[in-house]
Amino acid sequence: MLLGLALVVGFGWRAWKQVQFNQRVASGDIKVETLRGWMTLPYIEQVYGVPQVQLRQALGLPATGFDDRSVHDWSEEANLDPVAARRLIEEMILERTPPTGAAK
Repeated sequence: MLLGLALVVGFGWRAWKQVQFNQRVASGDIKVETLRGWMTLPYIEQVYGVPQVQLRQALGLPATGFDDRSVHDWSEEANLDPVAARRLIEEMILERTPPTGAAK
């Protein structure tokens, strides 16, 4: 019973921290600084809701292929500045984030 209670508390805490983070991103309090070089374009599409087609167009990448290539690897392969590429992706994510108080 104690193990079950510990699991409920642990997962509840993680969920609460994620909700707080999402609220801070939505309010503009923080940027999407958690975007990491290991993330792939399909991952960013799934987690942040930015279509991969738009990401590829904005970064000047091929329309398809290499889904397992990370943002860092794409930056190196396409001779993109990794910081500039990350900022561009962050801007696209923030454009899709509804403003605080917006109806969902």
